[in-house]
Amino acid sequence: MDDVFWSAFGSETAERFRGFDHLMPFRVQEILLVSSMYDAFTLEEGGRLTELLLSEYRELNLSFAPHISRVSTGEEALQLLHSRRFDLVLTMTRLGDMEAAKLARSVKDIHADLPVYALAFNPRELQQLERTNQGQAFDRIFLWSGDVRLLLAIIKHHEDQRNAGHDTKLGDVRVILLIEDSIRFYSSYLPLLYVEVLKQTLSLMDEGWNLSHRLLRMRARPKILLASTFEAAWTIYEAHKSHMLGVICDGRFPWNGQKRDDAGVEFVWRAKEVDPHMPAVLQSSSLELAPKAQQLDAGFIHKNSPRLLRELRNFMLDNFGFGDFVFRMPTGDEVGRASDLRTLAEQLAVVPQESIAHHAQHDHFSNWLRARAEFALARLLRPRKTSEFADIEQIREFLIATINRFRAESQRGIVADFSPNLFDSSSDFVRIGGGSLGGKGRGLAFMNSVLNRYQVRDRFPDVIIEVPRTAVIGTDVFDEFIGQQNLRELVLSPLDDQEIVSLILNAKLPPAIYADLETFLEQVRYPLAVRSSSMLEDSQYQPFAGVYSTYMLGNSHDDLRVRLDQLCDAIKLVYASTFTRSAKSYIEATGNRVEEEKMAVIVQQVVGRRHDNFDYPDFAGVGLSTNFYPAAGLEPEDGVACVALGLGCTVVEGGKCLRFSPGNPQVTPGFETIDDMLKNSQRIFKAVNVGNPDAYPEPDTDFNIAVLELSDAERHGTLEPIGSVYSHENNVIYDGIHRPGARLVSFAHVLKSDIFPLAAILKLLLELGQRCMSAPVEIEFAVALSDTALHPHRFGFLQIRPLVAGFGAPDIQPELLDSSASLIATSVALGNGRVDGIRDVVYVPRDRFDRGKTMVIADQVAALDRQLREREIPYLLIGPGRWGSADRWLGIPVRWDQISGAQVIVETDLEDFKVTPSQGSHFFQNLTSFQIAYLTVNQAEGKSHLDWDWLDQQPAVAETEYLRHLHFDEPLLILVDGRSGQGVVCKPGVEVTTELG
Repeated sequence: MDDVFWSAFGSETAERFRGFDHLMPFRVQEILLVSSMYDAFTLEEGGRLTELLLSEYRELNLSFAPHISRVSTGEEALQLLHSRRFDLVLTMTRLGDMEAAKLARSVKDIHADLPVYALAFNPRELQQLERTNQGQAFDRIFLWSGDVRLLLAIIKHHEDQRNAGHDTKLGDVRVILLIEDSIRFYSSYLPLLYVEVLKQTLSLMDEGWNLSHRLLRMRARPKILLASTFEAAWTIYEAHKSHMLGVICDGRFPWNGQKRDDAGVEFVWRAKEVDPHMPAVLQSSSLELAPKAQQLDAGFIHKNSPRLLRELRNFMLDNFGFGDFVFRMPTGDEVGRASDLRTLAEQLAVVPQESIAHHAQHDHFSNWLRARAEFALARLLRPRKTSEFADIEQIREFLIATINRFRAESQRGIVADFSPNLFDSSSDFVRIGGGSLGGKGRGLAFMNSVLNRYQVRDRFPDVIIEVPRTAVIGTDVFDEFIGQQNLRELVLSPLDDQEIVSLILNAKLPPAIYADLETFLEQVRYPLAVRSSSMLEDSQYQPFAGVYSTYMLGNSHDDLRVRLDQLCDAIKLVYASTFTRSAKSYIEATGNRVEEEKMAVIVQQVVGRRHDNFDYPDFAGVGLSTNFYPAAGLEPEDGVACVALGLGCTVVEGGKCLRFSPGNPQVTPGFETIDDMLKNSQRIFKAVNVGNPDAYPEPDTDFNIAVLELSDAERHGTLEPIGSVYSHENNVIYDGIHRPGARLVSFAHVLKSDIFPLAAILKLLLELGQRCMSAPVEIEFAVALSDTALHPHRFGFLQIRPLVAGFGAPDIQPELLDSSASLIATSVALGNGRVDGIRDVVYVPRDRFDRGKTMVIADQVAALDRQLREREIPYLLIGPGRWGSADRWLGIPVRWDQISGAQVIVETDLEDFKVTPSQGSHFFQNLTSFQIAYLTVNQAEGKSHLDWDWLDQQPAVAETEYLRHLHFDEPLLILVDGRSGQGVVCKPGVEVTTELG
C-alpha cells in the first residue's frame, strides 16, 4: 500500500503542476480608468497599486499584469471604447465633462456586458453617485477609505464572479459568501477578505515553493462572492454549497424588494439546515441578533464595534481554516499550534495521540490544507482512514512523512525583503517597509514624479526646485507595531493622551526597522522633519490638517545610537498622535473609523542652513492656487501665498506672515499702509535647535523648536534679503536693512526685485499642481537661499493637497445685504450654498472678550461644542479675531475638533482688534475641505455688519463667563456666494427664494 500511496503522491504532484492553467480562465487584463491625473496617482503609484499587481503577477508567472489606460474625461473614455477592448471600467466622480452615471450608461450602450464600477472618495461623493445611479448604471459602487487594496479587491471581485463556477467544478476551489448591501461596509470588508485570503495563500510560499506551485495556489485561492439581496445570496449558496468555506451575513438586507430585519437570521438558518457544520457569522448594528446567532451556532459581530474589522478577521482565522492549525484535545483544550507545513510536521511529532486521533477522525488536516489551496496534499490525506493504520503512532509517522516529502519535493523560492542597501543619501525618495505611503507621502511622490516629468527642477536659473530628500516608513510598519501584544486594544480604548503616549513609547518598533533606520542615519547628518502621513490625510474632503504630529530633530549627536533612539521616539510619537482624543474626535467627525486609520511616517531633510546652533530656511510658507478672499483688485485665479521668515509652522499655525498673490506679487493685503505693516509684520520666527544634541522628542511637538528674534536673523544674515526698516523720524519704510530704525519682514527684495523668483515659481507650481490634480491645490514650501555664487538656491517642495472647489452658489440680492432682517452681512465670505436648519448661535459678546483669556474662551467653546455635538445640534459660531490661530493674541486658539459641530463660523473685528483672514493655516484647510461657511466681518472698514445689539437682546439658553448660547424656534437663513465673496445670515423666520448658480 505504501508503494501505491507514494506513486499516487507523485502523480498528484505532477498533476498539480500540469493543471494550473485550467483554473481562473478569465483574468482582468485591460482596465479603463476614468479620472483626473491626481486621482489616478492616488490609486496607482502613490498607493502602490501597480506594485501590488506586478507582485502578484510575478508570483503567477504571467506575461503581464493588468494594463491600466487612463483618460481624464468621459468623452475620451467613450472614444477609446470604440477602438479597444477592456475587461473593466473604473470611474471616479470628477470627470469634468459629464456625470459618472451618464458615462456608465453610455458605456453600456457600446458594450452591454462590460462592467462599470464607480469609486467615491468620500461620503458626499457617494451620495451623489447613489442619487444619479438610476437604472443601476453602475455594476457596483465602492467607497474609498484610503486603502489601496480596495482596488485589488475590485479586480478580484470581478474575476471571482466570472471564474467561481468553473473553478469549483474543475479544481475543488472553496467559496466565501459575503452578504452585505451597505457600500460603506462591503468597501471595508472586501479588502480585508482578500488580504486574508491572499495572506493565507502566500503563507506557505514563505518556505519557498517553486513558481508553478505558486501559480496553482494563487489561482486556487478561495473565491469571494458578494451578494446584496436574499435572492442573489441564495442563488450563490445553492450553486456552491458543497464548496462553501463559510458565510459572512448582514443582519438586515433586502428580501423580496424590502429591507427585512430577519433576513440574516433566516438565511443562516436555511444554510445551517443544509450543512450544520458550515461556519457562519452575523454582523449587525442590532445587538438583539446576538442571542439568535448563538442559537444558530453562528458567530455575531456588532457593526458599531470600534474593532469591527479585527473581530471579523479573527472569526475568519478561527473558523475558515485560515491562520494557524490549532491542535486540540477532544475536550477542546489547545495543546499545539502550527502556522505552516514545517511547524505542522514539528507539532505532529510532539502533540498527544488523542489530539492526532481527534483531528484525523474529523478530516481537520485535509480541511485545513484545502483552505490553504493545498488540494493535492489534501486529496492524498483525506481518503486515508484511521482504521488503515495499526495505531495512532503509525498515523503520526505517516502524516509527518507525507508532509516532509511534500515539502522536500517543492523547490524553495526567494521573496526579496527591503534591503538596507536601498538607503542612499543622494536618493530623492525611498520607502522603508511595505504598505502605503499615506496621504502626504503620496502627494510628495506624485509631485516628485511631476517635477521630473515636466523638467521643472532646473526651470529657473540658479534655483533647484525639488522634493527634499525623503524616506517614507510605510503603513505596514505601523500595522506590525500596533499589532504587537495587546497594544492595538489599549490605544483604541478610552485612555487619556498621556497614557497613550507612555504605552507607545515603551513599545518596540519592529526589529528590522531598527537596522534600516540605522543604515539611513549613517548616511544623513542633516536635521530631519519627522512628519505624519496617514492614509486619510490630505484628501480633498478630509485633510486632517494639523491633527497629527510633526517633530523636528537636530540629528546632531556624535553617537549614532543616540540619533537612532531619538528618531525612533519621534516615529512612535507620530504613531501616538493617531490615537489622541483630538485625533479620534476628528476621525469620528469625518465619518471614518479609528481602527481603519493607518499611519505612514515621512522622514525628510529640513530645508535650511545652519546659523550658530540653529537650522532654518530663509523663508517658508503656503501657496493656494485659488484665492478664497480676493481683495485689492485681485482675482481668485491669481492665487495667494503666505510666507514667513524661518520654519513654515509660523504660517500653518496662523501666525503673523505676509500675504501676496503669485499672479500679482506687488499687491500685499494687510500691508497696504505703514500702520498695517507695523501692526502685521512678523516679529519672531522659529528654527530647529541643533545645539542640544541630547534632546529627546517629547509629546510637545515644539520640544526642539527655538523661537528667535529679528535681531538673530539680522546677525545670521537671513533678514537682509527680506527685511525693511521703518524710520520713525521720517515715518517712511525703506527696503533693505542698511539704515537705523525698526526692522520689519516685508519680502520687498524678493517680490520687487530678482533676488529670488518666488512669485514666478509659485505661479508655475500652483498651475501645474491644479492641472495635474484637476482641483485647486495648496502647497507647502521652504526656501534656502545660497550664501555663495557657487551654489544654487534651493526651493523645497514639502507638501501638496487638493482643495474643495465648491458647489452651487446662490445669487444674493443686494437689498438683502443692507436689510435690517440680516443679522450678518459681509463681502468677505468663504464657501458656496445655502445652509438650512441652524437654530442655535454660540458667540463671544463684545463686552466679555479679553485678549488675555483666549485660552479660557477656547476651553469654554470646546465644552459647549461637545454638548451640542452629542445632541446632534449644528450651530453658528461667532467670535473676534482668527478662529484656530496658534497665536492666542490674534484670536481664539481652538483646535478643529473643539468646534467641529459648527456649520457656519464668523470672525469679526472689534474697535481695537483687527486681523486679516489666514488662508495658509491648517485651520483654514479644514474649513475649506469640510465646506464650512466662513464669514469675516470687517466693521471698521464699513464693508460688512453684524447686529451685536440684536444678539445681546436675545434670551440665552446657556451662558458662561465669556460665551452666550442662543436657541431660536425658527431657523436662520444663511446664504454664501463664494464667487462674489458675499455672505448673509438672516434673522430667524426670514424666507428668501434662492437659485443655485
